[in-house]
Amino acid sequence: MHALAVVFALTSVITNLRVAVSDGTDSGTRSHDAVVVDLKTASARFVKNGAPLLAKERSIIIELLAPPVGPLPNASGLPDAFDRPGIEKLLDNERVTVWRYTWLPNKKTPRHFHANDVVVVHMADGVLASTTPDGKTVMNANLHGLTKFNPRGRVHEEELVKGKASAVIVELK
Repeated sequence: MHALAVVFALTSVITNLRVAVSDGTDSGTRSHDAVVVDLKTASARFVKNGAPLLAKERSIIIELLAPPVGPLPNASGLPDAFDRPGIEKLLDNERVTVWRYTWLPNKKTPRHFHANDVVVVHMADGVLASTTPDGKTVMNANLHGLTKFNPRGRVHEEELVKGKASAVIVELK
């Protein structure tokens, strides 16, 4: 019965060539390196393949399926997405850089270029307006624990327009 409960405690969120992301609790091991984002503390840790995940509280588990691909060259003339004012670097190694960021109400981020793919784990409920250089704006509603994969090569600026917004952002190398 206990093994059955563990199976149902983990839900697949995203799977692509770079990552397999699941949401739940898991103390098992993986055959790939992983990042475990703790949704209660908004913290993250890197787990080498074969080591126990030790995710006893609800976590987002990001399995790194592919080797690093390196950043895209930034020919946009804009600053890179990270490092930016107000952001905190949680960890950095040969596979990932993990950031924690809180958007402020009605304060746009600088327009920026994303050289790397990112997995964004939202820590609060709110709405972010994302505006591209051509003026198109998309309203992104975010809930605590909502996780998204965003591909590299994007240029945009963001603004918190409703509620709160903070995230742990796993930048893939």
